Amino acid sequence: MNINEKDNLMIDGVKTLLDASPLYGNIVMNLTRENDLNSPYALALKWYNHSWILVINPELLTHLFTNHNQIALALAHEALHVIWQHPLRYAKKRQHNTLIDLGTDLAVNQYLPEQLGQLPSAVTLQTIFEMYGKMLPAGEDSAAYIARLSEFVDQVPMRGNDKLDSHGDWSSVGESVAEATSALNMVIKKATDDAKRSGRGQLSHAVRRQIDEVIAPKRNWRAVIRTGLSQLPNKRRESRARFNRRQAYRLDLVGEISTYNTQLAVFIDNSASISDQQAGIMMANVLQLTKQFDADVHVFSFDTQVHDIKKVNDWVRHAGGGTTFQSIFNTLVAQKFNPKQTIVVILTDGDGETNSLHTKFRHVYWLLPKDKKLSISQPFGKIVIM
Repeated sequence: MNINEKDNLMIDGVKTLLDASPLYGNIVMNLTRENDLNSPYALALKWYNHSWILVINPELLTHLFTNHNQIALALAHEALHVIWQHPLRYAKKRQHNTLIDLGTDLAVNQYLPEQLGQLPSAVTLQTIFEMYGKMLPAGEDSAAYIARLSEFVDQVPMRGNDKLDSHGDWSSVGESVAEATSALNMVIKKATDDAKRSGRGQLSHAVRRQIDEVIAPKRNWRAVIRTGLSQLPNKRRESRARFNRRQAYRLDLVGEISTYNTQLAVFIDNSASISDQQAGIMMANVLQLTKQFDADVHVFSFDTQVHDIKKVNDWVRHAGGGTTFQSIFNTLVAQKFNPKQTIVVILTDGDGETNSLHTKFRHVYWLLPKDKKLSISQPFGKIVIM
């Protein structure tokens, strides 16, 4: 293949990715690109001179991948590492750690554009099954795959002849974590803005959620719930037992008290997957909720059933079994909570049933720990990281 043919193959690969997945393509377009014919890998992501660089060995890339679809898939693989922020998350642990190589590749290769076919030599769940006889669940984060692999892999083999990309350059972040994080997030935000003109393409829910976590402004979770409460105004009535707050020196003016039309129903996950430490953190947050919000607050614990907590300060935890989110909404109906006047706050690790839930309650806030996902197939309400 001559130089012109190789250049055309690269250009066609980028165009193909922009057509198949505009978001992935625009992430590649927003990275600084550098050719390096001496690189032992076709692609690499590194932090250098205050920016993220996609290092390309065009000779090796066009040798490994012989058509524009395969080139597009290889570039999409790098874009997905960016979306999941792997170069940041594993910058200090990366050196010669093949478990991290496998875990991160397993996580991203599930979200390559299916219409482009298969990426040659890509590590997949089927690859692990064929190597070790273990079928890992789909849709896990790289950290979960690394943990699962470490349980049954005594000596992880090297990636063989896979010269697709190097993860070794992730360690180039060094001590510039804050600047590198800001720069990587800017690549994702800029790519998202650029892709709006043509649409982000057919992205899985997991990728969309990951993108949204990066580009959405970070807000304190109590502020998020407070905003929800403010959209369901309480009525107030006059009372001579209260001073008038606007003119406290006027003793002849009556004050006001809330009639609490808005109700706050708080549910604490008490299933076996919740540790005592996690339960303690959840309870501490609930105590803050009961003190800070101008609403009628009801607190419950739940596993496969819901249990009323009458006195939050006196609650003693007895760990339950599984987790059923539907039981929450069944209880709200049984106790005659009004869907239009009730804010539902669910503190959970996200592990429960996967099927869709049936409910008219839509003012719902799911409070999850960092790096946890909500298991239900069609999430609704707002997912907030505690």
